[in-house]
Amino acid sequence: MSLQTETLRALYGTWRIARGDAGGLAFFNYSLQGFWRSFLAAVIIFPAFVLLRGHDLMAAPDDFPVMRYMTTEVISYVIRWVAFPLVMFHIAPMLDRAERYIGFITVYNWACVIQMGVYLVALALAALFPMLGVGGFVMIAIVATLVYSVYITHLTLAIPVLTASAIVIADFLLSIIIQSIGIRLAVGQLF
Repeated sequence: MSLQTETLRALYGTWRIARGDAGGLAFFNYSLQGFWRSFLAAVIIFPAFVLLRGHDLMAAPDDFPVMRYMTTEVISYVIRWVAFPLVMFHIAPMLDRAERYIGFITVYNWACVIQMGVYLVALALAALFPMLGVGGFVMIAIVATLVYSVYITHLTLAIPVLTASAIVIADFLLSIIIQSIGIRLAVGQLF
């Protein structure tokens, strides 16, 4: 299967899962090659990530270290994409789900494309309706993507929803910690 076909099938599968259709799981490549190809999602999302970080800089003071900030943000972006799969590589066997690890990470990675889309739509709605506030739209997007992630984790690892929720919350917190350290390094205030 070509990379383009695999990507389109995976994105279609994530869309079906987002609609509550577990049949979307049939559209993923669960081989080791499919696992590695799922990290292409990080490349697909990267332009939106850069756009969002650039938007953050619009309100920065003139003396803000823009290049250092962007460099550390890109490094923390890569670390976030690697850290969670590494953590789950050790957690999946503890849950007696080692055989489901590749499928879980494959679907979880591709789902990030849909999640970024939801986040961008939330920001666009906030720009269109500023009187409603950015925070409300963003909070709804974050909750929706967390629920979606829990559903994916529940389906792919075949674990209880409570356990899936704990895994997703751990991923969310890990991401926040990595991003916070990156921002503090960027502005030279780690300690």
